Parts: sequence; C-alpha cells; structure tokens
Amino acid sequence: MTNNLTEARCIPPSEEYLNNKRSYFQKILHEFANYVSIDKSRIKVDNKLLDDVIVRLHQRLNYYLFFHGKNLEQSRQAAIYAYWILRYRPLRVLVWDKAYDVNIYFAFYTLFAVALFQTLSSCPKEYQVDIVMNIRKEYESDFLRSFNEYDISKESMMMISDSIKSIFKAEIKRIQS
Repeated sequence: MTNNLTEARCIPPSEEYLNNKRSYFQKILHEFANYVSIDKSRIKVDNKLLDDVIVRLHQRLNYYLFFHGKNLEQSRQAAIYAYWILRYRPLRVLVWDKAYDVNIYFAFYTLFAVALFQTLSSCPKEYQVDIVMNIRKEYESDFLRSFNEYDISKESMMMISDSIKSIFKAEIKRIQS
C-alpha cells in the first residue's frame, strides 16, 4: 500500500473488479425487482453511472484501509454503496407507480438485504418471515422518506446501516423471548 493518500485513492479498480461488481449488481437487481414486484426488464441501468458508483465504493474502501488499516464490514460497504446510488441514481424505470424514485427503493433494499443476511442466521427459520415483514412494515416508509428528503452523508448512511442491523437484532430477541 502506498504512503500517499492521493495515490491510494487514485488507484483505479481493475477491469476484473469492475466486471465482478457489475455481475453482483445484476444479481442484486434481480432480487430487488422481486422485492418491489416489477419485471426486471423494465429497470434500465445507466452503466456509466453504475461504474461511477463502483469506482466511488472502491475509492472509499481504499481510503478506509489506508486510514484505519482494516476493511469495512459488509453492512458498511452496503451503506457506502447505497449512498452513491442515491447520489448518482443509475436506475430508471419506464413506468413507476411507487411514491419514491427507484434509486431510493434500491438504496433501502441494499441496506435492508445486507442487515437481513447478517442477522437472521441467528434466528429460527419459523420466525424469519414474520421478522422481515414486521420490520419492513414498521420502518420502510420512514427510511424511504428520509432518503428522499434529507442530504445524508456517507457516515450517516453507515449509522443507518448499523441501526437497521440493531432493529433486526432487537426484533429477533423480542420474538425469541
């Protein structure tokens, strides 16, 4: 690793890295389409903007490694990803009847899905659907409204990600007791 922050942040991601992230994005996009009950073919991706999101995430990971000497955990990476999705807005839907822009829903879904993945493994399967539905019903509209109305920093987005994980953990604890 270089000793110069400018050099550390300017190391461009390799083409292989970009391709891996694009592939992963397509997988998440497919799951997201199911989440919002829309045919995936109706969601259009601006690949230039998506690449900008990927590069910004890559830069932030380098920055964090340079200053803190460790990698960001998965939920915080998702938060940075969601942040740049909200900034660049690479998604478009031809006909969209939801209250907020598709990118706002996608940013929330990204945080929600990672928190879900990281916390539900400690919960018995018979409770998992109830937990997801309860949390989604109670918090989704507040997060979507916040993402739409407020200018949220990268650090705030990481705190939101941590909060979503805490909400899942509290709900698991409540149901198990």
